[in-house]
Amino acid sequence: MTILGLDTPFNTNPSDITNSSTDTSEPRRYSLGVGAVDSGTEGGGEEAKVAAAAGEEPDYYKKGSAELATESALTLVKIKHRLKLTKKNERLVIVLVGLPGRGKSFIARKLQNFLTWRGSDCKVFNVGKYRRQAADGACGADFFDANNAAASTLRQQAASLALEDMLKWLDDPFEKGGTVQSSTTRKDRVGIFDATNSTKERREWVLKECTCRIKRAGKPTGVVYVESVCDDAELLHENFMTKVNNSPDYKGMDQEEAMADLLSRVQKYEEQYETIDDDSKSYIKIFNLSSKMLVNHIYGRMAKSIVPALMAWNIGTRPIFICRAGQTMADSDRVSFNSRMTRGENLGSNGKAFRNALFGFMKEECLDFMSRRKEAFSPDMNTGTSISGLVNSFSRDFSLSGEDDDYVGTDGVTPLPFPCHIMTSTMPRARQTVGWEDMPYPIEVLSNLNPLDKGDFTGCELEELAVTEPEWYEQLVADPFWTRFPGGECYGDLMCRLESIVVDMEQQVGPVLVVSHVSVLQALVSYFRNSPVEECTGIEIPLNTVLKFTPAKGGGWSESRHRILPSPSPSDCDLSSVGNNNNLLAMSPEYRSDNNIRSPVGEQIKFAPPIWGDHMKRDSFAPLVRSNSFDPKRLSSSSSHSNYREVVKNDSE
Repeated sequence: MTILGLDTPFNTNPSDITNSSTDTSEPRRYSLGVGAVDSGTEGGGEEAKVAAAAGEEPDYYKKGSAELATESALTLVKIKHRLKLTKKNERLVIVLVGLPGRGKSFIARKLQNFLTWRGSDCKVFNVGKYRRQAADGACGADFFDANNAAASTLRQQAASLALEDMLKWLDDPFEKGGTVQSSTTRKDRVGIFDATNSTKERREWVLKECTCRIKRAGKPTGVVYVESVCDDAELLHENFMTKVNNSPDYKGMDQEEAMADLLSRVQKYEEQYETIDDDSKSYIKIFNLSSKMLVNHIYGRMAKSIVPALMAWNIGTRPIFICRAGQTMADSDRVSFNSRMTRGENLGSNGKAFRNALFGFMKEECLDFMSRRKEAFSPDMNTGTSISGLVNSFSRDFSLSGEDDDYVGTDGVTPLPFPCHIMTSTMPRARQTVGWEDMPYPIEVLSNLNPLDKGDFTGCELEELAVTEPEWYEQLVADPFWTRFPGGECYGDLMCRLESIVVDMEQQVGPVLVVSHVSVLQALVSYFRNSPVEECTGIEIPLNTVLKFTPAKGGGWSESRHRILPSPSPSDCDLSSVGNNNNLLAMSPEYRSDNNIRSPVGEQIKFAPPIWGDHMKRDSFAPLVRSNSFDPKRLSSSSSHSNYREVVKNDSE
């Protein structure tokens, strides 16, 4: 009887199979011609030959077949979509799909922020906004009835206007100010078409308008659908409440009346809603705001960047804290010893004091957060209740308390006083900043958080380079974001390696602390503020100060700054550019400016070379000191001010 192995090709002739052993006491080995493992067979790779010479079989289960992969009609058919979709188009359209109240606009805002931060031009075109303008105001539930012919015509006109504007914007070859982009700095453009797009007919219309070979000849445009599906009863109710409290359609309306109108609108959409089921299209389905995701024909940058980001975003709240590593040597001492800063320096006395103060700050902040989370938690709440009948119930003894016995250190024994996901660079001073004695916190040490690599100019200050390298310095002033240090990086390179860090921070559901360095934190702050990433080089990151970011419901971040120790010397920067607003909504358009960096309160600041270490800045802020630091004896005598929650407000405090 002839036995065919699992790797036998479908077109193999059984007569080609030879028995390689006549000893019936041993398991039979079969040769299949090309790529066979028998010692008398040609091919199979070097490993097969070595194994055969030694009288051994190669480990198939470890490496599989050593036969070279070849093209075939089957493989070409299977990869035809990948061949087309891995091409990088300069234009991409993301078409959102979903019933009202499913978080489409939340996803749109998060996508715009993320894609803009990573270097793309991205803009959201909300059809609802066009519809309100066309209808001269808000529209009731009857307006969305499929049998309302006049309203249907108006809704289609609004969608057409929005799509037309989006395509014009995608094709615009000019930068802000009307200057044609150079080939080295040209950005790809991503338009987000934010609407229900609830029927196959509507989605096909959008696809044809974006990819028509006649209308859009020479303007290749990729199209990807992102559908948000939500059937979680509690989550839907929360989304509906957010919508009736914030949507322009329900402005000034009684909450109960607004909710009734919204539910009626949703019902009318449900009557004609068609989910995406055409697997020839590129699409992403998000279930219950990232609890599950389905991806179809998504390759290239979409798979590398957007899918991980969509999986990371969640509607939970948690604080994210970022700060600079503690100081190593005081500037006055460095001048005295004529010493340049090195990457391997350890914390100095000022840095150790900051480390101890940081422990007290994080302890009180994190325990306060966990206490508020426990108060909001309802043991009787069912999460995941859906039309499918699936229920995930929390038991009453589920702990969110933040007590000492809830969190255990890396040794598996030592109780930790508060929960926190900690990330630092590999620099010793960064790791030591969270090296709290007898508290073995798990620390994620990541080279992605290392400071900007300045190559041949490592250790040099801007003042020196302005004299020694005047030509390069002029380039830096003209374009601080894309000017690469000889043998090192530019800020654009830095953004690429920080992409995974942002995704990691976004996906956390508890407090996060990131300890890094000026250049890295400038890039991260620009993400949370949703400010132009090219202008991040002008963001000041002071020593001994913690920046706290808390999510807002709309997808942005609220920012506050906490000075937890007095500045060790006048070399630290001030926060005068921040103004008096210490609780900032990061998605606010007030951050955007065409030519200058704009402070949160609208004050224009002239563009300057990048701030490497905040040198030569006056320090005019009073310290923020606590009484519950890890080791109070190490703090300065100014620790009589015990309320660490005081936030630095202006340059007179």
